[in-house]
Amino acid sequence: MPAVNLSGVDDDDAADGPSRGGRRPVRDRFGVVFARLLIGLMVLICAEVFSGASLGIGLWNPWTLVMTFWLYFAHFFFFTTLAIWTGRTSFWALYLWGVLYGLYESWITKVIWYGYGGDGKVVMGRIGAFGFSEMSMAFIFHPVMSFIVPLAVACVLCPPLRRSFPDLAWLTGASRRGRTVQAYLVASFAPVVAINSGGPANLAANAAFVTVLLPLLLWLAAPALAASDGPSIVAFRRPGFVGLCVYLALLYGLTYGTIRPEGLPSVGVQLLTLGFYAVAIAGLALHRRRERLEATSPAVAVDPREITVVTTVLGLVIGLGFVLSWFRGVPVLFLPMVANFVIWTLLGFVLTAIALAAGVRERIEGPARA
Repeated sequence: MPAVNLSGVDDDDAADGPSRGGRRPVRDRFGVVFARLLIGLMVLICAEVFSGASLGIGLWNPWTLVMTFWLYFAHFFFFTTLAIWTGRTSFWALYLWGVLYGLYESWITKVIWYGYGGDGKVVMGRIGAFGFSEMSMAFIFHPVMSFIVPLAVACVLCPPLRRSFPDLAWLTGASRRGRTVQAYLVASFAPVVAINSGGPANLAANAAFVTVLLPLLLWLAAPALAASDGPSIVAFRRPGFVGLCVYLALLYGLTYGTIRPEGLPSVGVQLLTLGFYAVAIAGLALHRRRERLEATSPAVAVDPREITVVTTVLGLVIGLGFVLSWFRGVPVLFLPMVANFVIWTLLGFVLTAIALAAGVRERIEGPARA
């Protein structure tokens, strides 16, 4: 695949900061690149570590580093850029952006058509041509774990970013709702990590890889995160966004016929899948544009303890996953995974309906104040 500039940063497209002679300091450009790589790693952790999908082969595996990481990186920043540009930044609008993101599980991986294992066998039966459980990947797992949760963490790492996404504050906060979701993430994903860990030694190696890489990227990104106004970290400017578009076009074009081509359904089913895009886009059109809040608004405050919440949840998922990995063959450990499949699948359809209803309400009443 041809090399494409995915940093989104060049002489005319750098992090906000003092310019000299019309050009940004090189250290600013590098800082923004490191900040985006750090956020990209958080996306990879939330999506591939919490699900255990990349633990078996290892996060250091060339496939993970060359293919999986950049797939998530490009999708995440493509949709955060569009969210910032269009002002569709409410929680429910972000959920719909996440649905568009998660639908890559059709064209690229063929999961929602052909099953998790790529063998045509689906977990909980089908809804027409679509795997019932597999649909949760597009309608809840990726919208939440690959998009909303990493974006909430990015707001903690770069507090000015919360002025654009104040609706995400509760996810890392100390409210009862926040604590409930945090506890659910630990309880539901620790067994998944254990089952897909590849064994305690392999999980420990993955944890060591993350433990080394996260602090390093955080150190390299710290100046850019501290100096940023927020949007400049997650919203690419036009040259970088064109790079994202080119990369994604190549990614979809090359993988459509090369990854599990036997999983491609009939043309009619593929056209029906486009209907999911139409529903999500229509929902986004219903949501009104939201402007950034003032820095003095209490809704955008970031409690320093929130970073402790983030690290604690990550540590508990991996730590408990390590303990449970010694018993990964015990059948009872699969019960939480089965519960997840049921809950996620049903909840995904409910959240979609709520997001659409929220858009209709905004059109009638106007957006609620944060």
